[in-house]
Amino acid sequence: MSPLGQPADWPQSLRSVINLMLGSAFPMFLTWGPAQSMLYNDAYSEIMGSKHPAGLGQPFADVWHELIDGLYPLLQRALAGESFFVKNMQLRMQRSSHEEDTWFTFSYSPARTESGAVAGVYCVCTETTAMVLAERHSEAERQRLQTLFSQSPGFVAVLRGPEHVFETANQAFIQLMGFRDLIGKPSAQALPEMVGQGFFKLLDDVLADGQPFVGRSMRTMISRKPDSPQVEVYLDFVFQPLLGADGLVNGIFVQGHEVTEQHRAQQALLAFSDSIPAIAWVAGADGLLLRCNYQWSAHTGQQVEAALGNGWLEFAHPEDRASMRAAWEAGKLDAKAWQSEYRLRRHDGSYRWFLARAVPQLDANGCVLNWFGTSSDIEGSRQIAQALRDADKQKDEFLATLAHELRNPLAPIRSAVLLLATQASSVASRKLALEVVSRQVGHMARLVDDLIDVSRITRGRMTLKLERVRLAAIVETAMETARPLALSKQHVLSANIAEPEAELMADPVRLTQVLANLLNNATKYTDVGGQIVLDVQTDADSFVFSVTDSGIGLSTDAIKTIFNMFSQEQSALDRSEGGLGIGLALAKGLVELHGGAVSAASVGPGHGSRFVVRIPKLANDLVSNLETNLTLGDKSAAAAAPLISAVSAIKTILLADDNHDAVDVLAELLRMDGHVVHTANDGLSAAELAAQVKPDVLVLDIGMPGLNGYELAQHIRAQPWGLRPLLVAATGWGQEGDRQKALAAGFDLHLTKPFDPLELADLIAAHKPV
Repeated sequence: MSPLGQPADWPQSLRSVINLMLGSAFPMFLTWGPAQSMLYNDAYSEIMGSKHPAGLGQPFADVWHELIDGLYPLLQRALAGESFFVKNMQLRMQRSSHEEDTWFTFSYSPARTESGAVAGVYCVCTETTAMVLAERHSEAERQRLQTLFSQSPGFVAVLRGPEHVFETANQAFIQLMGFRDLIGKPSAQALPEMVGQGFFKLLDDVLADGQPFVGRSMRTMISRKPDSPQVEVYLDFVFQPLLGADGLVNGIFVQGHEVTEQHRAQQALLAFSDSIPAIAWVAGADGLLLRCNYQWSAHTGQQVEAALGNGWLEFAHPEDRASMRAAWEAGKLDAKAWQSEYRLRRHDGSYRWFLARAVPQLDANGCVLNWFGTSSDIEGSRQIAQALRDADKQKDEFLATLAHELRNPLAPIRSAVLLLATQASSVASRKLALEVVSRQVGHMARLVDDLIDVSRITRGRMTLKLERVRLAAIVETAMETARPLALSKQHVLSANIAEPEAELMADPVRLTQVLANLLNNATKYTDVGGQIVLDVQTDADSFVFSVTDSGIGLSTDAIKTIFNMFSQEQSALDRSEGGLGIGLALAKGLVELHGGAVSAASVGPGHGSRFVVRIPKLANDLVSNLETNLTLGDKSAAAAAPLISAVSAIKTILLADDNHDAVDVLAELLRMDGHVVHTANDGLSAAELAAQVKPDVLVLDIGMPGLNGYELAQHIRAQPWGLRPLLVAATGWGQEGDRQKALAAGFDLHLTKPFDPLELADLIAAHKPV
């Protein structure tokens, strides 16, 4: 029995509302009486779900018990006589076996008796769940598209109408156009400097015919700032027509990138290709010549167009064609660089030896797309190389000891030096010699740097600059250093840091050098696609860095000698990448300078290796901000000596010279004496740097750009601190008048180039800053 009783006993007011409700196609319900019992129509029964038909005549609070907390205040308002409307209210309903989020729009009105008293609540409702979810999805999609639009790395804009009015533009477009106000303005008004350059005609054509336009390296003149001079830029872009609801073009989508730097680089590359004395060429994967520079014609007399394809082959010596083909086939098979020596016929009929070198351009699958190469005249260098082979017997003991590590870089450098010293050498031969030196000097520099570091350690001249540094910072820098080599071999390089925010006292540069050395070592001796992990843990008294790889592993005998100078695992000799075998010895020395230790472990060849570095934790009050010198010598002697006994002789020095090589070499020599050396290559930079570091000694070239040496000396002496430092003029002008002019400008000493660096070192050592 319903709390409302029999329908025959219902008051007329209740029956009237029910008749109205039952005749409506809209979902409606009515609550009535003390219990607020529910009555509803067929449309509302679909909303009830599994609660129908049991809910008929039952109290509202029982039927919608999961909603009563949220709806009770609204019911009370209606029962108090208020009518109101609620839009898209979220309700978590249970009208089946599970709860679900729903949204409803509804109105509540008081239901009154014949006397006008409020007896219940009359509700007309519509479920808007699908609409709300669709709107939310649409808004999310709009926001996503807006984010993509605004964050696009290229410039993007939408133009509307025949005047190409800016509807929107992303930050890249606004930045390209100098941050001027664009939105809502016709293109010609917003970008007046582009009128007459052809772009608006292109826009008109796209709007008229509905065909997109793609531009490549299109030149234009724009103003980067309002009222500023126009600058030349090059753009890649597309004008894409936009269609309206009627299918007609009503706008244009503009998207592109500025390629000014790429365009200029390409033009410079083409100019460079035609300017180098070697024959530069590009061949397809099949070996057919696609392009070569004008040096081909200069040597052979054949036009470049005639050389394309296999047209060049007739100039190669018949006896050398097979070896050239074999070198190319081997490079193609392995998709690796190759080289070949062959004789090439000159325009006068004679043959000269050439060295062809080529590197492949690969696609995503590692297949060769093209070959980029050069062919250099080595006729003279072959003759000199023979002479050098005869002279090899006279090398001293040191060179004999390191010959197998240094032979590759030293031989061509020595050949090039002799070639430059030969009076009969041609311009092309001298250029070739310089190219050989340039290619090999980078490798030599790395070898020499390692040798210098080892030498400093063994002689007790290595300086550690200790500071408090985060573990994470050390690891991140080491990983960044090692990542390019690891990526080149497709290794997976990862790091784990147990306490990334922990700090240790260390020389960040040298400790990073140790870790990068170990990571690079693991990379070199791990097959392609290997795993290399840098793990950092802490224990009671140490920071523990371990580098584990899936590489070739180590034998028991190799582990015993792996940290010795020039030591290499025998199974790794075929993997040598030009090192001297001193990397691990250097790492060991740097770790020991920190008071730590390094060790190696391996299950055996083929099972990978693990190198562990332990750096002790030092008390903060003992080592905070300390710069100290330690050696690999007698540890007890080092401990007994004053930590900064040699610091009194160390000076801050500024070297300024527009000859980069000269200033860099001199700086390194002075740093080897423990001095803090700063360098500059023009007068203005030197003045700014001097104001920052206030050096004890300044060694200045005279003929520098910006400020010359005389002007710089006068500027220094005019500073509040400028009377203190020693000023040395280092110049190629060596007459007495030049010396007097330098002294008059404020210099203390005048040295004529080339001067003995040891003489300068003695002068610096003798100077006592005021």
